Amino acid sequence: MTYNFLKSLHIIFFTTWMAGLFYLPRIFVYHSISKKKSKEYNTFVTMERKLLNYIMNPSLFLSWILGLSLVVINEYYSVWLLMKFFLVILMTIFHIYCAKVRRDFERGVNYKNQKYFRLINEIPTVLFILIVFLVVFKPFN
Repeated sequence: MTYNFLKSLHIIFFTTWMAGLFYLPRIFVYHSISKKKSKEYNTFVTMERKLLNYIMNPSLFLSWILGLSLVVINEYYSVWLLMKFFLVILMTIFHIYCAKVRRDFERGVNYKNQKYFRLINEIPTVLFILIVFLVVFKPFN
């Protein structure tokens, strides 16, 4: 495969992963105010599970695999790239945290309110902005 093809796939899967990270905490906002054992609550459980299992998890893994492949093929290592990796690791930790929250909702043991979920909904946005700036401007290059 060519470098540009791998780079295109990396961008596609990173974009789908980000879409999920933007959307899942937003679902948590509305899930947190629904009544447990209601039809609405169970609908949110299903939405969250499918979003995580069918879109976010595969996109996370493919983003990492393709990104690491690009680094190996390009044989390019720099400070900005290390900073990007650090931010992507933080994004991955946030993803794992969201998976835990989803399981808590499924078990009916979530105790966080909508304000909390509105606040954490901004975490992937901030990380996304920082990652894009690092990739575009390549500081410390």
